[in-house]
Amino acid sequence: MSTTFSNNSFIFHEQIDTQSISDLYGDDFPYIEEVFTTVLGEYEMLAANILSSYGRRDKAALKSAVHKIKPIFGFAGLTGTQHQFQLFENLCQDTTSFESLDEPFKSLQDSLLRSKLIITEEKKKLEVFNRDRS
Repeated sequence: MSTTFSNNSFIFHEQIDTQSISDLYGDDFPYIEEVFTTVLGEYEMLAANILSSYGRRDKAALKSAVHKIKPIFGFAGLTGTQHQFQLFENLCQDTTSFESLDEPFKSLQDSLLRSKLIITEEKKKLEVFNRDRS
């Protein structure tokens, strides 16, 4: 369920933790828009590193790549996705077989795509919201 952010009329996507966003940024919607822009600017490179590491079957590089992208989900309020990536990072650490990562990686890859779409959509909504409030 989407939640109205604070006393304003902006409604974030249901997967975005509005309390987390509020704790980080208050009601500074222009700054939230800037953060989402920055997140999207880093996203492609970070996601490419994950896919490349997985393709090379390099468990250490995959763990490192997942670790590096994880904070941007928190910055965008996608705390559930951030937690999923933490669990996958832990799995990379704990498993002895790369094959045991294959099935969880499918879910991780889906989350990578879904998260980018959510962040992109929210950035566009924030642009309109901020422009209309000016």
